[in-house]
Amino acid sequence: SAVAEPQVDSAPIDQASSIAVLPFVNMSEEAGNEYFSEGLSEELLNLLVKIPELSVAARTSSFSYKGKDTKIAQIGQELGVTHVLEGSVRKSGDQLRITAQLIKADDGFHLWSQTYDRRLDNIFQIQDEIATAVVNELKVTLLGAIPAPQKTDPEVYSLYLQGKYLMTPPKGSKEEVEKAVSAFKQALVIDPDYAPAWTGLSWAYEYQIRNNTLPRPQGIKLSREAAGNGLGHR
Repeated sequence: SAVAEPQVDSAPIDQASSIAVLPFVNMSEEAGNEYFSEGLSEELLNLLVKIPELSVAARTSSFSYKGKDTKIAQIGQELGVTHVLEGSVRKSGDQLRITAQLIKADDGFHLWSQTYDRRLDNIFQIQDEIATAVVNELKVTLLGAIPAPQKTDPEVYSLYLQGKYLMTPPKGSKEEVEKAVSAFKQALVIDPDYAPAWTGLSWAYEYQIRNNTLPRPQGIKLSREAAGNGLGHR
């Protein structure tokens, strides 16, 4: 008789290590700071996605709950995650108050909560601390170090988040993309080595090609140059 093939354990990610990052609520007096709270949430999500031992719900899925009064348990069930990270951001000039909380989806129990009253130039340290807290509270055993966000000047980071925000659907009109191009270019004047801004600029040129506001040959050339610069500075 045939010998059965040995079973190889594919070592699936522990369901206990699954999380959705909801868009942080903008508590700033200026509605124009919405770009910062949404951008910070997305950057945190991108940081956690880089941890192989952690299962993170896609941005499109988790951000679909923005502005909706949906119960945490329902979000957990619909996204298939056991934990939810949510929070709020209040920005006034270069002063920040960021509150983050990690919640168990099944019972709404808060595992961890922290409020950071810091200056804008501490933003990358805050991201590090939140990612570390998530890993610790979910008792994730890492094979390597927690990925670190690429650091830059706080003004550059704000301009980068503005550019991304202006192109994220349902935004992305001709005028918004033009403003995004301007924001990325301003960021790169200050820090020409900041790869995310180059990548964002490449993305913006692609949008302009699709919007028929940039001739295709010129747009392709500019987009490729920006993408190449982004890769060169990673």
